Amino acid sequence: MITLWNTFFYKPLYNALVFLVDVVPNESLFIAVVILTIIVRFIISPLSYKALKTQIKTKALQPEINKIKDTISDKQEQARATFALYKENGVNPFSSFLLILVQFPIIIALYWVFRDGGVEIDPTLLYSFIPAPENISLTSFGINLAEKSYLLALLAGVTQYIHISRSSSFKQVDTGTKKTQQEEMMVMVGTSMKYTMPIMITIFAYIIGGAVALYWVTSNIFMIVQETFIQKKLENKKQTT
Repeated sequence: MITLWNTFFYKPLYNALVFLVDVVPNESLFIAVVILTIIVRFIISPLSYKALKTQIKTKALQPEINKIKDTISDKQEQARATFALYKENGVNPFSSFLLILVQFPIIIALYWVFRDGGVEIDPTLLYSFIPAPENISLTSFGINLAEKSYLLALLAGVTQYIHISRSSSFKQVDTGTKKTQQEEMMVMVGTSMKYTMPIMITIFAYIIGGAVALYWVTSNIFMIVQETFIQKKLENKKQTT
């Protein structure tokens, strides 16, 4: 399993980072990290589009789902009616989870590339056609990616908070109906994560170092912009139909 992960995810991304460092101006690691993060996010953007589309459709169906819960007491019948509603409206409630699973190894590999390969180049990992840069510029805009960065760590936390806040708005809807104990618990967990996750990301981004912190900042900004674009696209499509 580890060998497959290295062959299909880690090494290709590692070599892509080294290639970008070699071709960008001044062999800047800062620019290479930003470019590679954006490229990977663009590649998996169709998956993100499908996941967000499912979230928005599910949110729109929430009033009807609550109506099913209020009118049907039997849990099994509730489940059947809910899945029938999903099917009728072309919603697969498990698609978001499956899409996250597909993206997960790519994102984890990218994280490890920036963690392990951001400062020193390992020639044993390079493909024969990828040259090793002679001098990697670790400092850009006054930030040394080989060291810890308060600024990048703070930006990672702030952008993570914005991203979580926007994502949660796609999932939650106030229908005015009384929530079950399980639903209230889920809301409490979601609210807690909204604040604790950015704090954790800030701490980890500072401890791990500048290259990974820059990856988090770039990735979060990309997802914020992407979700805004996708939401507007779906709204415009809905208005024209």
